[in-house]
Amino acid sequence: MKKIILFSAFLATMLLCNTSHAQRMAEAGVLGAGLAWTSLNYGVSAKYNFTENHTGQVIIGSANYGFSYSGQSSFSFTGRYSYNFDVGDVSFASYKPYVYGQAGYWTYKYDLGPYFGGEEYNLNAIAFGAGGGVEWSFNDFVDGLSFSFELGFTSVSFDGVGSIGGFNGGAGIHYYFNL
Repeated sequence: MKKIILFSAFLATMLLCNTSHAQRMAEAGVLGAGLAWTSLNYGVSAKYNFTENHTGQVIIGSANYGFSYSGQSSFSFTGRYSYNFDVGDVSFASYKPYVYGQAGYWTYKYDLGPYFGGEEYNLNAIAFGAGGGVEWSFNDFVDGLSFSFELGFTSVSFDGVGSIGGFNGGAGIHYYFNL
């Protein structure tokens, strides 16, 4: 209980003392670390702003197919390029619209178990996608923290066995800091 109170006091102090506009998400030369999720994959994420308009992102995690079997495992490595439009500002937040293109390597392994023939499958795929979104950083909140929401299209074909893809939604949370 003591740790919760101390953490809450620390968080409240950070929120009350931070009154600057949080636009670090658009600065050149900053690194953003966090989590990213779409309806097809999710994982830890790192973003680097090469310039105010050009960002590279890497997402390392797992694939999300909406079903599971015993002995299931998956891995995804996705690289993205984003073109960022000019940062806008409303009374409570700064926002940065962007479009992205992505490519990734995804693998999925599962065992159907003794009741379904006991076959083990190991499928590999190259994934491609494109989309757009908006990244938000709220004023008078934690400086450097941003949230993103996006819509896109992804296509994944597993070794000619089957494919998944289509329109998907996603979200992310990143904390930006100078290197």
